[in-house]
Amino acid sequence: MEAVVEQSGRSPSPDLASAFARAGRAVARVFGCWHRTLSLPFTRDGETYRTCMGCGARRQFDTERWETVGQFYHPARP
Repeated sequence: MEAVVEQSGRSPSPDLASAFARAGRAVARVFGCWHRTLSLPFTRDGETYRTCMGCGARRQFDTERWETVGQFYHPARP
């Protein structure tokens, strides 16, 4: 994508960006998310966790040891 921007000097069209986003979601559905990009830790309702920026999965965060612990999980929907 960066090479396209560098060669043409302009951003790809919104339709092309949308197509890449759809393709990325399809690949994540087939192969699963690798949770490469996590949010900073934050506390809400007495629970401290980090969130995957790709799929929304959460992982507990230990504030005493300052590290992410446990398995990823998806919060229950209200």
